Amino acid sequence: MDAGASGDGEHPLSLPDRAHKISERLNGLILQEAARAGGKAPAYRELADRVNRIAGRSVISRDTIRNLHQATTQKGQPPNPTVETLDWLGLAFGIRCGATYFLDDAKAAVVDEQLHALNALADIRATAGNAGVIGLAQRASGLSDNSLHMLTALADRLSALEAEAAGDGGVATRPSHNGS
Repeated sequence: MDAGASGDGEHPLSLPDRAHKISERLNGLILQEAARAGGKAPAYRELADRVNRIAGRSVISRDTIRNLHQATTQKGQPPNPTVETLDWLGLAFGIRCGATYFLDDAKAAVVDEQLHALNALADIRATAGNAGVIGLAQRASGLSDNSLHMLTALADRLSALEAEAAGDGGVATRPSHNGS
Protein backbone atom coordinates (compact mmCIF):
# COMPACT_ATOMS: atom_id res chain seq x y z
CA MET A 1 0.00 0.00 0.00
CA ASP A 2 1.21 3.51 -0.76
CA ALA A 3 2.44 5.34 2.32
CA GLY A 4 0.28 8.33 1.40
CA ALA A 5 -2.93 6.31 1.22
CA SER A 6 -5.21 6.23 4.22
CA GLY A 7 -8.40 4.40 5.04
CA ASP A 8 -10.35 7.68 4.75
CA GLY A 9 -9.47 8.61 1.18
CA GLU A 10 -9.41 7.00 -2.18
CA HIS A 11 -6.60 4.52 -2.78
CA PRO A 12 -4.33 5.31 -5.68
CA LEU A 13 -4.64 3.04 -8.67
CA SER A 14 -2.08 0.34 -9.17
CA LEU A 15 0.30 0.91 -12.07
CA PRO A 16 -1.42 -1.71 -14.30
CA ASP A 17 -4.87 -0.25 -13.53
CA ARG A 18 -3.62 3.27 -14.27
CA ALA A 19 -2.05 2.05 -17.52
CA HIS A 20 -5.36 0.50 -18.60
CA LYS A 21 -7.28 3.68 -17.73
CA ILE A 22 -4.85 5.77 -19.80
CA SER A 23 -5.08 3.23 -22.63
CA GLU A 24 -8.89 3.30 -22.66
CA ARG A 25 -9.02 7.10 -22.69
CA LEU A 26 -6.35 7.36 -25.40
CA ASN A 27 -8.18 4.74 -27.46
CA GLY A 28 -11.40 6.75 -27.18
CA LEU A 29 -9.64 9.88 -28.40
CA ILE A 30 -8.05 8.02 -31.30
CA LEU A 31 -11.40 6.50 -32.28
CA GLN A 32 -13.09 9.91 -32.19
CA GLU A 33 -10.39 11.37 -34.38
CA ALA A 34 -10.66 8.42 -36.77
CA ALA A 35 -14.43 8.94 -37.02
CA ARG A 36 -13.89 12.60 -37.94
CA ALA A 37 -11.27 11.56 -40.52
CA GLY A 38 -13.54 9.10 -42.30
CA GLY A 39 -12.32 6.03 -40.44
CA LYS A 40 -8.57 6.58 -40.66
CA ALA A 41 -6.95 6.55 -37.24
CA PRO A 42 -3.85 8.69 -36.80
CA ALA A 43 -0.60 6.73 -36.78
CA TYR A 44 1.51 6.78 -33.64
CA ARG A 45 4.20 8.68 -35.58
CA GLU A 46 1.62 11.35 -36.57
CA LEU A 47 0.51 11.73 -32.97
CA ALA A 48 4.09 11.97 -31.71
CA ASP A 49 4.91 14.59 -34.35
CA ARG A 50 1.81 16.58 -33.36
CA VAL A 51 2.65 16.45 -29.65
CA ASN A 52 6.26 17.46 -30.26
CA ARG A 53 5.24 20.27 -32.61
CA ILE A 54 2.82 21.66 -29.99
CA ALA A 55 5.45 21.34 -27.26
CA GLY A 56 8.12 22.93 -29.43
CA ARG A 57 10.52 20.17 -28.46
CA SER A 58 10.73 16.40 -28.32
CA VAL A 59 8.57 15.19 -25.42
CA ILE A 60 7.18 11.88 -26.72
CA SER A 61 7.98 9.17 -29.24
CA ARG A 62 5.73 6.98 -31.34
CA ASP A 63 6.86 4.04 -29.20
CA THR A 64 5.70 5.79 -26.03
CA ILE A 65 2.32 6.50 -27.59
CA ARG A 66 2.05 2.87 -28.72
CA ASN A 67 2.94 1.70 -25.20
CA LEU A 68 0.33 4.00 -23.67
CA HIS A 69 -2.28 2.86 -26.20
CA GLN A 70 -1.54 -0.82 -25.61
CA ALA A 71 -1.09 -0.39 -21.81
CA THR A 72 2.19 -2.27 -21.94
CA THR A 73 5.80 -1.69 -22.89
CA GLN A 74 7.80 -3.94 -25.19
CA LYS A 75 9.17 -5.57 -22.02
CA GLY A 76 5.64 -6.42 -20.87
CA GLN A 77 5.56 -3.79 -18.12
CA PRO A 78 2.80 -1.21 -17.70
CA PRO A 79 3.96 2.21 -18.91
CA ASN A 80 4.42 4.90 -16.27
CA PRO A 81 4.26 8.23 -18.09
CA THR A 82 5.06 11.54 -16.44
CA VAL A 83 2.35 14.11 -15.79
CA GLU A 84 4.07 16.32 -18.37
CA THR A 85 3.84 13.59 -21.03
CA LEU A 86 0.12 13.15 -20.39
CA ASP A 87 -0.43 16.91 -20.38
CA TRP A 88 1.20 17.26 -23.81
CA LEU A 89 -0.65 14.22 -25.15
CA GLY A 90 -3.94 15.72 -24.00
CA LEU A 91 -3.10 19.01 -25.70
CA ALA A 92 -2.52 17.16 -28.96
CA PHE A 93 -6.20 16.18 -28.83
CA GLY A 94 -7.33 19.65 -27.73
CA ILE A 95 -7.66 18.74 -24.04
CA ARG A 96 -6.06 21.29 -21.74
CA CYS A 97 -6.25 19.19 -18.58
CA GLY A 98 -4.22 16.33 -20.10
CA ALA A 99 -2.98 14.32 -17.13
CA THR A 100 -6.16 14.95 -15.16
CA TYR A 101 -8.27 13.76 -18.11
CA PHE A 102 -6.32 10.52 -18.39
CA LEU A 103 -6.37 9.76 -14.65
CA ASP A 104 -9.48 11.33 -13.07
CA ASP A 105 -12.85 9.73 -13.84
CA ALA A 106 -14.94 12.79 -12.92
CA LYS A 107 -12.84 15.18 -15.02
CA ALA A 108 -12.79 12.70 -17.92
CA ALA A 109 -16.59 12.44 -17.82
CA VAL A 110 -16.94 16.23 -18.09
CA VAL A 111 -14.42 16.43 -20.95
CA ASP A 112 -15.98 13.45 -22.75
CA GLU A 113 -19.40 15.13 -22.53
CA GLN A 114 -17.92 18.32 -24.00
CA LEU A 115 -16.19 16.34 -26.76
CA HIS A 116 -19.45 14.56 -27.55
CA ALA A 117 -21.26 17.91 -27.84
CA LEU A 118 -18.51 19.29 -30.09
CA ASN A 119 -18.64 16.19 -32.29
CA ALA A 120 -22.42 16.48 -32.56
CA LEU A 121 -22.08 20.12 -33.54
CA ALA A 122 -19.43 19.23 -36.14
CA ASP A 123 -21.71 16.50 -37.51
CA ILE A 124 -24.58 18.96 -37.81
CA ARG A 125 -22.35 21.48 -39.51
CA ALA A 126 -20.98 18.86 -41.93
CA THR A 127 -24.46 17.54 -42.64
CA ALA A 128 -25.77 21.02 -43.23
CA GLY A 129 -23.04 21.67 -45.74
CA ASN A 130 -24.31 25.07 -46.79
CA ALA A 131 -25.21 28.47 -45.40
CA GLY A 132 -28.88 28.08 -46.38
CA VAL A 133 -29.39 25.13 -44.06
CA ILE A 134 -27.51 26.82 -41.25
CA GLY A 135 -29.60 29.97 -41.71
CA LEU A 136 -32.80 27.92 -41.65
CA ALA A 137 -31.68 26.23 -38.43
CA GLN A 138 -30.89 29.60 -36.86
CA ARG A 139 -34.32 30.97 -37.76
CA ALA A 140 -36.03 27.80 -36.52
CA SER A 141 -34.28 27.94 -33.14
CA GLY A 142 -36.89 30.36 -31.78
CA LEU A 143 -39.94 28.37 -32.85
CA SER A 144 -42.28 26.51 -30.52
CA ASP A 145 -42.15 22.72 -30.30
CA ASN A 146 -45.34 22.45 -32.35
CA SER A 147 -43.89 24.65 -35.10
CA LEU A 148 -40.65 22.67 -35.05
CA HIS A 149 -42.63 19.43 -35.53
CA MET A 150 -44.44 21.00 -38.49
CA LEU A 151 -41.14 22.20 -39.97
CA THR A 152 -39.63 18.73 -39.55
CA ALA A 153 -42.65 17.13 -41.22
CA LEU A 154 -42.39 19.60 -44.10
CA ALA A 155 -38.67 18.89 -44.52
CA ASP A 156 -39.34 15.13 -44.48
CA ARG A 157 -42.06 15.52 -47.09
CA LEU A 158 -39.89 17.69 -49.34
CA SER A 159 -37.05 15.17 -49.07
CA ALA A 160 -39.40 12.34 -50.01
CA LEU A 161 -40.75 14.31 -52.99
CA GLU A 162 -37.24 15.09 -54.23
CA ALA A 163 -36.20 11.45 -53.83
CA GLU A 164 -39.26 10.30 -55.75
CA ALA A 165 -38.61 12.85 -58.48
CA ALA A 166 -35.01 11.73 -58.81
CA GLY A 167 -35.78 8.02 -58.73
CA ASP A 168 -39.10 7.84 -60.57
CA GLY A 169 -38.48 10.20 -63.47
CA GLY A 170 -40.12 13.15 -61.78
CA VAL A 171 -43.33 11.46 -60.62
CA ALA A 172 -44.21 12.64 -57.11
CA THR A 173 -47.10 11.63 -54.93
CA ARG A 174 -49.64 14.13 -53.71
CA PRO A 175 -49.54 15.34 -50.16
CA SER A 176 -52.16 13.61 -48.01
CA HIS A 177 -53.56 16.96 -46.81
CA ASN A 178 -53.90 20.43 -48.20
CA GLY A 179 -50.54 22.02 -47.47
CA SER A 180 -51.15 25.41 -49.12
